[in-house]
Amino acid sequence: MTEYTIGDAADFLGVTPKALRHWDSIGLLTPQWRTLGDYRLYTEDDLRIGATIVLYRNMGFKLADIPDLIDAPSEAALDRALRTHRAALTQKLDQVKSQLRAVSDLIDTTQVKGYTMEQMNKIKKYFGEDMPAYQEEARERWGDTPEYQQAQEKLNSLGDEDFQEIKDNHDRFVAELVAARDAGVAPESDKAQALVEQHRATINQWYDVTTSRQLILARMYVSDERFADTYQGAQEYLLSLVEYRAQQEGITNPSWDD
Repeated sequence: MTEYTIGDAADFLGVTPKALRHWDSIGLLTPQWRTLGDYRLYTEDDLRIGATIVLYRNMGFKLADIPDLIDAPSEAALDRALRTHRAALTQKLDQVKSQLRAVSDLIDTTQVKGYTMEQMNKIKKYFGEDMPAYQEEARERWGDTPEYQQAQEKLNSLGDEDFQEIKDNHDRFVAELVAARDAGVAPESDKAQALVEQHRATINQWYDVTTSRQLILARMYVSDERFADTYQGAQEYLLSLVEYRAQQEGITNPSWDD
């Protein structure tokens, strides 16, 4: 009969000698033999039981439950125990999945694709609750462009006073734009072209804007109905002003790179 020291048994089972001593202390795996010096000696039968313990432990069973599995009076009893454990694992998996979804939701609310919660709160406060969604759309569409990176650097540098100033300037511009439209200010007038410059300035604070880019953006404001609120319904009038400026500069087919 082959006998194994506690070190040999630990190596065979892939556990530590400390684990084997613990198993012995709780009566889970008590070696059949000991030396005259009271050192543990494990037989091949002991190792077979140890391998079974390792198997059940790796399946997630508690050590306290393993003796009942080893001593199960029948295959049917063992099957019931395994099915019960599977149900417990399934419930735990559902809990973990639920926790994972909760963590993901928290990440989405505290940091939306590179924005901290503080930045998101400021964006919502000064530009509306829908702005984070627009920011995410912009990231997906233009996230790899220099202009997007330039805008992000600007955004990251802003404090509360900066956000307030940007909002005030935008509101002031929109009010003047609506007033000019209602007053019938012609696109070729100095007043109208001053509004074009004001509009360009509101964009230039985020990234460099040429007349071609301004025209592309103005057309987007008209085609995307979400900008109706941003410009209080005056986006078509704004487009007419920008188009006049572009025509004066000989721009008919604008390119973002122009």
